[in-house]
Amino acid sequence: MTEWWRTFFDVDYCRLWESVTGPERTEREVAGIWTLLGLRPGSRVVDAPCGYGRIARVVAQRGAVVLGVDQSADLIAEAERRRNGIPLEQLRYQCADLRDSLTIDGFDVALNVFSSIGYGTENDDIRVLATLRRAVRPGGQVFIETAHRDWVVSLRLGSNSGRRLPDGTLMVEEPRLDPLSGRVESTWYWSGPAGAGQKISSLRIYNATELAHLVETAGLRVQSLHDGCSVNPFVGSGPDMSRRLGLLAVRD
Repeated sequence: MTEWWRTFFDVDYCRLWESVTGPERTEREVAGIWTLLGLRPGSRVVDAPCGYGRIARVVAQRGAVVLGVDQSADLIAEAERRRNGIPLEQLRYQCADLRDSLTIDGFDVALNVFSSIGYGTENDDIRVLATLRRAVRPGGQVFIETAHRDWVVSLRLGSNSGRRLPDGTLMVEEPRLDPLSGRVESTWYWSGPAGAGQKISSLRIYNATELAHLVETAGLRVQSLHDGCSVNPFVGSGPDMSRRLGLLAVRD
């Protein structure tokens, strides 16, 4: 399988996807995570992958001691640029492949937010989840937030979707669900004042049962399912179906 994510997460990604995950959404997600996981000032948190630091930075601002990890050097550089004066003893970043063990462990909580699994094979995802398990102390928590297949299918994949960014850039996605592999193959196009381009992504979209199985295979115990980054329970069907799936697991 082509490791498409090696080049996908660059400076264009920061500019184009930031409008989807703006400050209000980030504050709302961090507030939910903080309450759900019982975080407090001094809690040790690893955010992996951390992207350009949008979650890691706000969690650190609340007083947690945070390590952000990502395989993209471009995103780690952007996260450092957005540090906003938070000292190194409060917030550190590390560039690493999460399929390999981290050099630091003993964290209270590991976060994997914004559909940050499903890039490669199921074995790749098990390796990532096992890395997060090893990163937390016994009794530590691992929280995963992602898209889920039931909601994605309900969107009637196959039709294009687009949005216009604040600077006028038009961004269009052409998605296609492969029902056998469970992957959404997407081509993204954009054009605007800062230029034009395209990217290709391939994301395995799990349902709750499949994700729970992977988590347990990695040696974690599933504790609860949630409506994204919130304390609210996950709703798997009907008109109130959750758009995002949050899964909370524990290292026994």
